[in-house]
This record gives sequence, C-alpha cells and structure tokens, in this order.
Amino acid sequence: MEKMKSVYFAAKDKIEVREVNIPEVRPGMVKIKTAYAALCATDVHMVTMGVLGAQPGIPLGHEASGVITELGEGTGDYGYRIGDKVVVAPVAVCGKCPMCKKGLPQYCLQAAPVAAFSEYIVTDISAVYKIPADADLKKYSLVEPSVCTIRAMDLAGIKHGQTVAVSGIGGIGSILLNMVLLAGGARITAIDPVPEKRRLALDMGAEYALDPFHDDLEKRSMEITEGNGFDHVFEVSGSPKAANVCLDLVAHCGKVTYFAVFPPAYEMPLNLYKLYMKEASIQTVFTSHYLFPRAINLIPRVQTEKIIGKVIPLAQALDAFALFQESRYPKILLEC
Repeated sequence: MEKMKSVYFAAKDKIEVREVNIPEVRPGMVKIKTAYAALCATDVHMVTMGVLGAQPGIPLGHEASGVITELGEGTGDYGYRIGDKVVVAPVAVCGKCPMCKKGLPQYCLQAAPVAAFSEYIVTDISAVYKIPADADLKKYSLVEPSVCTIRAMDLAGIKHGQTVAVSGIGGIGSILLNMVLLAGGARITAIDPVPEKRRLALDMGAEYALDPFHDDLEKRSMEITEGNGFDHVFEVSGSPKAANVCLDLVAHCGKVTYFAVFPPAYEMPLNLYKLYMKEASIQTVFTSHYLFPRAINLIPRVQTEKIIGKVIPLAQALDAFALFQESRYPKILLEC
C-alpha cells in the first residue's frame, strides 16, 4: 500500500513521525492531500495531559486545509470534485445517533477522529467543507479554531459597546481577540505574561494589554472600566493560575467564559457567594459543526498574517511541538 508521513501520540510527553499506510477510500469518503495543519494547544495537551481521553497510539491533528485527490463512491452526489480546496472538521459524524439527532453532532457517539498531521487525510464526507477556489490554504487552515471562537461569540452574546477582557493571547486567544474586535467589544483588554503576545494584541486592535505577573489585574481592570469590571471576560490560557482571577474582573451581571481546555484533574475553587452578589454567570465552550460555513466566510477578516507565526515541515513536527512550549508564536503550522 501507499505510504505517508503521519504524527502519532507515541507515549506520554512523546510524539513520533511515522511512515504509515494511506487509508483506503471507502464509499462516502474522500482523500485529501493535506496542505497545512495548525498546531493547537489541545494537540499538545492530549500528549502531556491526556485531554479528551487521548491514549498513546493515536494519530494527531484536527485543524487542516488541503485539496481533494480522490472521491469515494457517492461523494460526487454532494457536489464535491477532485481538485476542490477544502477544510476538515475534527471528527466525522454519523448523523444517526441520539446526539446527532438532537442537533449536537459535536458530541456524536460514533465520531471518527480526523488525523490532520498527515500528508493525506482520508475521512467521511461529513467532515469536509469546501472553500473558495482561490483560497489561500495557509490562511484557511485556521477555519477550525475560528469555528470554536465563533461558538464562543454566540454563547457569550457580546453586545456592541460592552467591555471585554481576554486572558491568554496564544493561537486560539489571538483568533478570539479578532472575533471580539469584529463583534464590537469596547475597552478590549488583553492579559498575557509574554511581552510579544501583549504587543501582538495591541497591534491587532486591543486598547490595553496587562501583564498578570506584574500588574494588579483587579485594580487595572477597575481603572479601565471606571470601577465597573468587564461585561465579558474570556479565559483562553488554560492556566489554573488564571482561572479564578477572572471572577474578580467581571462586572455585575457580566459573564466569564472559560474557553480553554484545562487539565482534567484541575478543580477550580469557586466562591458562589461572590458570584451570586454580582449575579454574574459562567459559560464554557466546545464547538459546533454547523458553524463551519460561517467561519469560512469570515476568514478574510481574520488577521491571519499576524496570528500565523511559524510554518514548519511535517517531517519536523517534533521541533514544532518543542517550539510551542516556548510560547513565542501565536499559531504554528505544519506544512504537509
């Protein structure tokens, strides 16, 4: 069988680039030549913390763009053609289980993960979304994380002129910041310990940038919001040190949205009385397959040239994972 390079979760804290068989293209499936696959914090945390139930022996990656090179039987009926540029969802879904029938395919009970850190992706047509013929495949590799941020926007319900703080300006945090800017947030404040990321946030359009290690976050937040606190606080760093602080920054009747994937064993101490006295709320975010068309439409308005920090060949995936730990770049891509 034909072989391809693919990145695997080999053991705790260890990944490998392996030569594996290219999967067979069965009816209802397509074969995609992967162009770019974006490295997500979740990919790293699957290897280091076992998030999403990850176990050694599985292929990695879930944010990718590419070109269809082979169509399985029946897929042409849905308007797909060889040569189409596409992006993929993290999983293919069955459309038949109770969760799919409830309109929640992101929780499909028969979900088949997509292995995006590979030279080729073979997956069910349910995970494939066509993008414009003239699309820049590098930029459109950020569609999947953009989907998650749009989901956050929908659930948070930001109104024009409401004040917003974003904690954590990494890959997904910078995309979320972009969405907050588009949503009409005001006095937008980025919080990150890395100077380069604070500068990035200001360059993208944030009005303020705070250092959680050296600034008094509650004091500065009250100064920025004239003593009211932020209407919306998004926690995107996934750091337990940042989790509880967000509750001190939120305004009365405001909302704290925990966007990041936190360590599975972490349990946040929560003063419900303090939350009650503010009548504030807490929201978490996952994703939604139904948002892919909206994210594809929005990519031209995402500041991808600032968010994409480094492009590394797939064969050097180990270097990409190591570079991620340095927190120097918001988003790292693997060129496949």
